[in-house]
Amino acid sequence: MRILLLSYFFPPYNIIPSVRAGKTATYLHRFGHDVRVVTARPLPYPVDLPVEFPPDRISATRWLDISWPHTLATRVRHRGASVAGLVGSAQPLRSPYHLAIRLLDIYRILLAFPDDAIGWFPFGWAQGERVLKEWRPDIIVASSGPPTSLLIAAALRQRHGVPWVGELRDLWTDNHYYTFPMWRRVLETWLERRTLRTAAGLITVSEPLAQTLRLRYDVPVGVVLNGFDPADYPPARRLQPDRFLRIVYTGNVYAGKRSAVALFAALQRLGARAGQVRVAFYGWGVQGMVSIMSEAQRYGVAHVLEMKDAVPHQEALGLQRAADVLLLLLWNDPRERGVYTGKLFEYLGARRPILAIGPADNVAAMLIRERQAGMVSSDPAEIADQLTRWLEAKERGADIPDLPASVAAGLSREEQTRRLEQFLISRLCERIG
Repeated sequence: MRILLLSYFFPPYNIIPSVRAGKTATYLHRFGHDVRVVTARPLPYPVDLPVEFPPDRISATRWLDISWPHTLATRVRHRGASVAGLVGSAQPLRSPYHLAIRLLDIYRILLAFPDDAIGWFPFGWAQGERVLKEWRPDIIVASSGPPTSLLIAAALRQRHGVPWVGELRDLWTDNHYYTFPMWRRVLETWLERRTLRTAAGLITVSEPLAQTLRLRYDVPVGVVLNGFDPADYPPARRLQPDRFLRIVYTGNVYAGKRSAVALFAALQRLGARAGQVRVAFYGWGVQGMVSIMSEAQRYGVAHVLEMKDAVPHQEALGLQRAADVLLLLLWNDPRERGVYTGKLFEYLGARRPILAIGPADNVAAMLIRERQAGMVSSDPAEIADQLTRWLEAKERGADIPDLPASVAAGLSREEQTRRLEQFLISRLCERIG
C-alpha cells in the first residue's frame, strides 16, 4: 500500500502522540508499505525522541501559532527553570498566575478552533497537495488529536478522491478532557460530524471509545491499542544498591484530574516505616507537580517525594525498568472509563508491578487485573497492606521480581500496527469490491 500519514506530532518531539505516530510509520514502512509523512515543525517540546523513520520521507511544514501565549508558556516550562526547582518549596501558585491561566483559556476558546494546531491547516494542506501531485497514495491516515489533521485529510479527499481513515487517540467533542462551553461544543460537534462522515473508517484506542464512534457514525470502526517496543528498553535491569522501596511515576500530572491522595494516606498509615519508601515523579507541568507536593504535605509524607524534571523517552523507560513499583494515576471520572494512557502499555512492557490509584471499573484497571500486572485501589488501608508486603521483601534483601512476559503479550507496537495494517487493507478491499 501507499500510505500518507498526517500527524501534527512526530519524532523528534518527545510527547506520547509522537511516539505512537513515529512507531506506526516505522512499522508500516518495515512491513513493506510505501509510507510518506506530513507533520509540523518546530514544536514546543523536548527534541530528544529518536527518529526511526526514513527522514527523506518526512515533509515537515511550518505552522501559524494561533495559541502563541500557550506555546510561550510551554517553551518557558521546558527551557526555563526546572520544574523540580519550582515545586521544591511547594508554595501555592499566586493569584496573578491563575488570572493569566484564565485569560489564556478565554483566548483559546475564541481563537483556537477546533484546536491549538489550526494554524497548521493551510501549511499541512498545501504540503499534502504537493505530495499528491507527485505521488498518489492508496489511502490517507490522519492522526488526531489535534483534530486539525482530520480536517486536512477530509480536504484532500474532497479534492483528490483519496479515501482516508481517521485515528482518534482521543475522541473529539466526546473527549473526557473537553472543557469548552456549550455554545462552542455545538459548533464543534457540527464540524466533527461534517468531517468524520467523509472517512472510509475510524480507528481509536479502546472498545468503549469505538462503541461511542459506532453510535455516531455509519462507518467501520476499529481498535488499535497503544503499545510498547521491546527494543527501546535497556537490555538489563539496573538494581538499586539500597533497600528503599522505589515507586516511580513518569509523565505529566494533570492537576485536578488525577490524584495520589490514596497513596499518601497509605504512607501516613505506615508511620515511621514510610521513611523506607521513595516516590519519584519525573514529569513536567508546574500546576500538576505542585498539586502532588501539596497532597503529600497534607498527609505529612512530603519527605518521601522526589520531584524530577522530565527525561528523554528511552531514559524514562530505563527508570521504569529499574523501579520496584510503577505508579499509575487514574482519573476518578466516568468519562475516562474507555481511556488507556500510553504510559500503561510502557509500564506493562517494563514488566514491573503496577500500583494504580483510582476506580476499578475502567479499561486500564481491568487490563491490569486481567494481566495480573499489579493492583488497582483507592483504599488507603488496602494500599498500605500491599506497601508493607513489598517493604518486607526489600527488608529481607529480596528483589521484587519481574512480572512474567505474558503480561505484555500481544501489546507490542509491531503487533498493534499489524492490526492497523489489516484495517487499512479491509477499507481498500471494500472500496475496490
